Amino acid sequence: MAILSLIQSIKKRIMDVFAYISRSLFRKMLLALFAIITFTVSTLGLYTYDHTSSDIKQREIKNMELFSSQSASNLETQMANIKSTAWNYFSDPRFQNFVETLGSDPLAYSEFSGNFSQFVTDHSAVEFIVVTQLEGNRLIKGNINNTDVVDFDDLKDIAVANSGKGVWIPSIAFDRRTGQEVSTLTFVQAVKNISTLSKFPIIGVLMIQLSYEYLKEWLEGLGETEGVNFLLVDSKTETAQISADISLLGKPLERHKDSELLYVSQPLANTSWVLVGIVDVRTLLKEVNELARDTIYIGIACLLGAMLIAILLSSRILTPLKELKKGILAVEKGDYDIILPIRTKDETGYIIHRFNHMAEEIKALILKVYETDLVRKEAEIKALQSQINPHFLYNTLGIIDSLATLHDDDRISLISRSLAKMFRYNISANRTSTMQLELRQIELYLYIQQQRYGNRFKYAIEMEESLYGIPIPKLLMQPLVENCFVHVFDKMSAHSELRIRGWSSSDQEIYLSIWNNGPPIEAARLAELNMLLSQDLQQRREANPPASIGLMNVQNRIKLLYGHSYGLTITSEREQGTEVVILLRKLGEEEQSDETAPY
Repeated sequence: MAILSLIQSIKKRIMDVFAYISRSLFRKMLLALFAIITFTVSTLGLYTYDHTSSDIKQREIKNMELFSSQSASNLETQMANIKSTAWNYFSDPRFQNFVETLGSDPLAYSEFSGNFSQFVTDHSAVEFIVVTQLEGNRLIKGNINNTDVVDFDDLKDIAVANSGKGVWIPSIAFDRRTGQEVSTLTFVQAVKNISTLSKFPIIGVLMIQLSYEYLKEWLEGLGETEGVNFLLVDSKTETAQISADISLLGKPLERHKDSELLYVSQPLANTSWVLVGIVDVRTLLKEVNELARDTIYIGIACLLGAMLIAILLSSRILTPLKELKKGILAVEKGDYDIILPIRTKDETGYIIHRFNHMAEEIKALILKVYETDLVRKEAEIKALQSQINPHFLYNTLGIIDSLATLHDDDRISLISRSLAKMFRYNISANRTSTMQLELRQIELYLYIQQQRYGNRFKYAIEMEESLYGIPIPKLLMQPLVENCFVHVFDKMSAHSELRIRGWSSSDQEIYLSIWNNGPPIEAARLAELNMLLSQDLQQRREANPPASIGLMNVQNRIKLLYGHSYGLTITSEREQGTEVVILLRKLGEEEQSDETAPY
């Protein structure tokens, strides 16, 4: 009963607190703000802590990798010097003669023995150097007590197998302190007699072994510098060969893998050995974790203070910001006439003032761009419609002159009237016409050409009746029809035929076809024309050849009025004739009102 009473008492107090908060908008905002900031700070703190630790861990890994690379590079430099010395001996004819007569020439023996002793003295990383004949005498200099090398025969066989190419291979050495067999690296190279004209026979072997003690002390020094346990591992067997920790020698590396250990590795060039560094991540990141934790605490304190300051300023900031939000939403909906009241002279008032100014500038800019675009479009359409090839005019006047001179024929009157009607149609102020008027204009033109060609020319026009009232740009088809005469019929002596068809494939799209029975357009020229038709207006202006001005004129007008998806396509095949298809769409009421307005 006591527990139930306590629970009910706590529940009642909680309900009283919520009731107290709910009676005040400010207290509700305060609670909500506190909850939001607390959640945000906690989330950001955990996120920052996690990513900071991860970034520092990655940086430490890169530092270890760089240190390992530099350390391995230092050892590789010493090994390269050893290899270079061996190569100098290999290419020295005197050394070749010395090996071939090893022990026979006391002076040479004394000279090279001294050189080898000095080399071992100058290179602390070298344990000993051995020169031996294949089957005979040998010379050994260095830190070695016995007169033989444990794996001498194996090393010699490897050197002979590589036929003069120097290689680094794992070999057996002795620990001076314990006398036990250990691993190291030995450079072996077969010595050839290259002074003869034969196939350079192998006459001996040169061996230079790295000091196990030197490598072990080198690894210990690396560990002291970076706080990392370094060891040399054979990548083939994946076992530790040399390490400051003797307990790791000869054991597979995977036995020591741990989620709390960090491994970095750097291969030694021209060997099967790898320099491996191992470090305890917890030790590496101990100070980092403490610093990240302290940073989070400081951040939480600062954010809580900022929350209190924000609460004090909310009453002066909240109202102007709400008004600013309403203004932004109004502008997004296209209401650029909105003017927000400026209640203060501080930064908030300045922002609202600049918002009002921005809305005015956007409105002015939109009007300016719209007017500029209309003017540009109108100017381009006027310019394009003014580019009418005068070829037909010259031919027609020539026909009238010839007929007037040679015959007293009524055809002269008909041609003149037809020409007058055409000119009257051309100079009318409207930008667009109907399909019916456009076809009537084409028929006048074809009548005049019929008088010129006589029985050699015939034409047919087939148009869906539903298309007669459709508005289209004025003089859209005439340049294409005229091209049939200029580029085809004028060059034909046989019968010429022209067909004009029109149909609609949907409620919006309209197709117009102009076909002639002339010879096909050359494939290269046809490809060039279709490429020009596929370009935008600026590209066509720059690349348009003069002979295609009528074709490009029609294409440009269609693109400007109907959009980039509409325009001309040309097909031409032997025995099939040439066809130009115009794809248009029905204009909306607003577009019709814009285009039917006078110039």
